[in-house]
Amino acid sequence: MTRQITFTLIAEGGTDRVLLPIIQWAIHRLDPQVDIVEPEFRKKESSVQETLQNLNSDSMLIFFHRDADNQPYAQRLEEFPVSTGINLVPVIPVRMTEAWLLVDGGAIAKAACVPSAMVSLPNTRTIESIVDPKAVLELLLLEAAGNPRGRRRKQFKRDIVEKRVDIATWISDFSRLESLDSFRRFQSRLREVYPYRVY
Repeated sequence: MTRQITFTLIAEGGTDRVLLPIIQWAIHRLDPQVDIVEPEFRKKESSVQETLQNLNSDSMLIFFHRDADNQPYAQRLEEFPVSTGINLVPVIPVRMTEAWLLVDGGAIAKAACVPSAMVSLPNTRTIESIVDPKAVLELLLLEAAGNPRGRRRKQFKRDIVEKRVDIATWISDFSRLESLDSFRRFQSRLREVYPYRVY
């Protein structure tokens, strides 16, 4: 019988749906044979502690997203209770989630609807030192689309949130992120609480 896993992602905003493909990739990186059931996505409506106290979920894993937003990683981690009785995985990218999308030029080109476009990416090891990765990602999307003007540019910008989600969907391999401390911490915690024994 195929093993299954259910999970919930609690995030700061709707645009953080981009984390869903990353989490699914990380689970399959750890356990390639597991079948991932359609994940649940929720927005954080209060503090981390209050959200977890009020959480009513049957999911086997709970991923809780918090951008570091210039706060030290350790300080963000202090928001999470030490013991919750659930398999909790904090997801804490440095600054913004969008930094984790700056690893695949082909995916950015596809999201811009110009798959043949050449996208010049920042060095992966430096992406979490970028002050505003969201702005950098938007600029790369616009460049890949040929820097549209007028109405096309306005429409492109209106669709920018969905295009970010599209980027995450188009990326099939997030292994480049394993050079980042924040991503390795995320993977390590996932291994610690994963409900199945993996070899």
